[in-house]
Amino acid sequence: MPVNVAIVGPAGAGKTTLFNALTAGRGADGVGMVDVPDARLTRLAGAVKPAKTTPAQVRVEDTPPGSRAQRVAFARQADVLVKVARCFGPEPQPVAELEEFALDLVLADLGSVEKRLDVVGKEARAGKKDAIDEAEVLTVAKQHLDAGQQLRTMTFEPEQRAMLLGIFPVTLKPAVYVANAAEELLPAGGEPAAKVAMLAMAEGAPSIALSARLEAELAELAPEEQAEMRAGYAIDESGLGRIARAVWDAGGLITYFTAGEPEVRAWPCERDAPAPIAASKIHTDFEKHFIRAEVTSVDELVAAGSMEALRAAGKLRIEGRDYRVKDGDVIFFRIGR
Repeated sequence: MPVNVAIVGPAGAGKTTLFNALTAGRGADGVGMVDVPDARLTRLAGAVKPAKTTPAQVRVEDTPPGSRAQRVAFARQADVLVKVARCFGPEPQPVAELEEFALDLVLADLGSVEKRLDVVGKEARAGKKDAIDEAEVLTVAKQHLDAGQQLRTMTFEPEQRAMLLGIFPVTLKPAVYVANAAEELLPAGGEPAAKVAMLAMAEGAPSIALSARLEAELAELAPEEQAEMRAGYAIDESGLGRIARAVWDAGGLITYFTAGEPEVRAWPCERDAPAPIAASKIHTDFEKHFIRAEVTSVDELVAAGSMEALRAAGKLRIEGRDYRVKDGDVIFFRIGR
C-alpha cells in the first residue's frame, strides 16, 4: 500500500501548485500517485537487471474545496500531513497563518475528545477499569487542546496513544512543514522560511524550503535540464525527493527491498517492524506463514549480482521472527504453506 499524504494549509499558500509539482501534472481530481526517488533502487536494478523495477509510492492528495469540517475529515484520512506555508508575496505571515489553520484542527479534535469523554466518563463512574484509564488520557488530552495545543506536541505512552486513535485525532498525525518561498530567496527561503523552520522545530517536525512554482516548472523539463536549472538556484535535490525523505522521517518509515530477476522493488515499512510484519507488506498471508528472512545489504547484493550468488557463497544472514527490519535491507522471505 502506498503512503497517503495530504497537502494542507492556509488559503493561498500554494497547495495546488505544490500538488502539481509533486505529481508532475499527472494528478487527476486532486489525487496522484508519485514514485519515490531512491538511488539504492537504481543501483539494485543495475546489478540484478530485473524484468521490472518498482519504486515505493506516495499517494498525494490536494485539499478539496469545502467546509472546515470537510477539510478536517480529509486530513484525518492521511498517514502524514504536508503543511504548506505562504512565504512569498507581499508581507508573508507564515507562522500566524499556520497557527490559525492549526486552530481549526485543534477545535475538531477537542470536539471528538469531549464526545468520547461523555461516553467513557459514564463507564468510568461505574468502575470499569479500561474506561477509567481511557478517561484519564482523554482528560489530559482535553486540557492540552483547551490550551490551543496540538496533540502531537504531547508525550504519550504507546498504550495511551492507542486509546486516542479511536477518535481519529488529526492533530496527532505526523507532519512535514513546507515553506513555499519566493524563488529569489532560494535555497534557504529567507526570513519567512526560517520562521517556519523554528515552528517545525518546536513541534519536532521536519521542514523544507522550496518554491512550488519553480518545482512545477522543473517537473516539465528533461532530467538534465532540471539538474542544470537547479544548480542555478544552488538546489541539489528535487522537491519531491526532499519531501519524500521528510515524510519517511516524520511518519517513522523505512524502506527495504526485494530483488530478483522478475522484479526489484522498494517497500515502505514502519521503523523497527519485526520481519513478519515487514513481510505482510508484500502479502498479508506472509505474516501468518513466515518462516525466516534471508537478509543482505544493497552494497553486498550489488557486488554479488544476485541473491542466488550470495546464497551460494553462504553470505545471506538468516533472521527469525524477532528480527527488526532496517532501512536499506534487501530481504528474501521464506514463507510456508
